[in-house]
Amino acid sequence: MKNFIFLIVVLISNSFLFCQEKIIQKRSILKEEFEIVTYGLDDIVLENSENDELEVVLYDENPNTHNILFKEEESVLKIEFELNFLPIQDGVFRKYITKRLQRAWALVKIPKNKKITLHGKTIGVTSKSYQGELSIYIERGNVQLNTISRSTIVHLFQGNVFAKTSNVGLNFVTNKGAIIINEEKKVSPYRKTIPSSLKHLTINSIHANINIQAEQ
Repeated sequence: MKNFIFLIVVLISNSFLFCQEKIIQKRSILKEEFEIVTYGLDDIVLENSENDELEVVLYDENPNTHNILFKEEESVLKIEFELNFLPIQDGVFRKYITKRLQRAWALVKIPKNKKITLHGKTIGVTSKSYQGELSIYIERGNVQLNTISRSTIVHLFQGNVFAKTSNVGLNFVTNKGAIIINEEKKVSPYRKTIPSSLKHLTINSIHANINIQAEQ
């Protein structure tokens, strides 16, 4: 019985992997600022690049439905994910087809010490402790920041924000969500100033919950 269950799990995993299309684009960059527009994605992960090269990996469950686009605007490099699909204008059927075709997520590796601005609607955002300034503006989703190393701003309507801080100034506002710091509930607005630090974490929301692990 155990062997049978294991076989099913393996088959499902392999089926998922084979269904995904992977698109990789790399660029040597001189820009100091990046703007990432995530419309059409379900999730995005930001990592520190180990060199001066930008790498964008797009995982698409449905082949040929997304493209990676780069646009240079003065000092900013803009990254977008184009959806190659014109949905059928027919109520429920259009909604179902659109949902099926938009299952995609991206991994973006960016050199350290850059300034990143990310825009999105409903999306999961994970920063693997990116070592640069980060600004996130989304409507809904879960935001996993991990360790804050530079000033970070998060604006969202609804969702959850998680972060780890050490020697970081805090400025949180959530009208209908909860603020939890080291498992202790705080009242919104919550502010903590650290005069000796140039790092700040600012979160502004209507419904989002904020959960922070802060070193004293």
